[in-house]
Amino acid sequence: MDSDDAAVELRKLLTEAAHVFSEYVRESQQPGAQVSGRIQGVIADAAQSESDARMFPDAGVGSRVWDDVRDVCAGAANTWSSAFLYKLYAAPAPMGIVGETLLAVLNNNAHVTRAAPSGAAIEQAVARKLAQLLGFPSSADGLTFPGGSYANLHALMTARNTRFPDVRTRGMSNVRGAVFTSAHAHYSIDKAAVAAGFGLDSVVYVPTDSVGCMDVHKLRKLMLESRARGVEPFFVNATMGTTVLGACDPIASISRVCREFGAWLHVDGSWGGPHALFGDDPAFSVHNIHIDSFVVNPHKLLGVPLQCSFLIMRQGLNVMRRALGLGATYLFHDEQVCGESDVPCDVGDATLGCGRRPDAIKFWLMWRYYGTQYFTNRVALARNTSLRLAELVRTRTSLLGRWELVTEPASTCVCFWFVPCALNDKRSEWGGATRRMCTHINDGGSMLLDYATVDVFDGTNTCTLPEFFRIPINNPSVSSATLNDVLNAIESAAAELYP
Repeated sequence: MDSDDAAVELRKLLTEAAHVFSEYVRESQQPGAQVSGRIQGVIADAAQSESDARMFPDAGVGSRVWDDVRDVCAGAANTWSSAFLYKLYAAPAPMGIVGETLLAVLNNNAHVTRAAPSGAAIEQAVARKLAQLLGFPSSADGLTFPGGSYANLHALMTARNTRFPDVRTRGMSNVRGAVFTSAHAHYSIDKAAVAAGFGLDSVVYVPTDSVGCMDVHKLRKLMLESRARGVEPFFVNATMGTTVLGACDPIASISRVCREFGAWLHVDGSWGGPHALFGDDPAFSVHNIHIDSFVVNPHKLLGVPLQCSFLIMRQGLNVMRRALGLGATYLFHDEQVCGESDVPCDVGDATLGCGRRPDAIKFWLMWRYYGTQYFTNRVALARNTSLRLAELVRTRTSLLGRWELVTEPASTCVCFWFVPCALNDKRSEWGGATRRMCTHINDGGSMLLDYATVDVFDGTNTCTLPEFFRIPINNPSVSSATLNDVLNAIESAAAELYP
């Protein structure tokens, strides 16, 4: 195919794609639109293990592929609906989709600067801007990663190899280190500890208070006990916006403890980080706090298309290169082709992988197109909508049962029970009722909700709460009508299941 043919074909395909995609988005945003996917067409044939001749034809189907595209859309979860309140992300901003498409058109690999010159320059600029917004020193820098879990792994591996440098050559045989994290932290910290060779037995889960924040006094006590056993407390993970309650650990106090022990402080702000970057809640501010690494996922609260995660390093990228790099000279030549810098620009050697998407481009294009105020407004709207939902739960009355908040929302997750009258005095059955109601609603297809449970400290003991509804607020199209629809749907489910 010559260059003209490729350009003509691309223009034709993108023109048709724009029509199909915009039609899908328009229909997906209509009231009552299907939210849960329904697999159909040739995809359904594959799911039923029938002949793969239709799924993988010898001769291409040509323009009939748009039927397949529509089938893919029909079988996808509808994140464009305001009734998609299932996970910590929602539909992307339109300019983010343009950025995502641009990445595919360029097909650049950001492991080596000459392979993605503009992507490398944009990544560096965005990372340093995020570091500035967080109040990090001018030495700070960062990289994008395919998700917060992978970014957390890199933070832990960098901390491990910095604290125990011999592990790079001799392995883990003589390393005794402990990882400390809140009992409410994301499970990726556990996985990172396993991948780093420490194992789950080396992860110390610090109890939380009644609202889900790490208990700093217990953290210090546990670190002292660990050191007394000869196990070095080298890494502490604090969470900014826990997955369930949305709580923010007391990072300033945790930082002081980490400085006392010489431990690496990592902040997982995958969910709550935008509050520190673009919000005004002092509980999320990390200015003038010593933090070694920080993760934020713009693909969550900020509306950037999946995936886009940043790991910001206080000491810059050289600390990652020293910890993780192997200096593969056949690939990484450290050429200074992206401007003045004291850090070599071939950043792939600072990661555990090789190939890298220049995901910063789509974030930056959104920033350019919409401006900083767009992100500020998104965070403020999500926070205000969360508070509005909490107020509705707190004040709503029903003949079918009662509403009860688990805790006041600390950020943009609202957690609550609806207790049917028949179960009012049967707390042990609240969790089962929540699961049944949630499944009943989700099976209906026009709304997707989720539930969760956590352990909390009740002032005397730690107890496991019965499962409750967890509603993350992210999509800017979630309105007061949406919130009332959610509560009405829960009451309707209760009426059918607990008459």
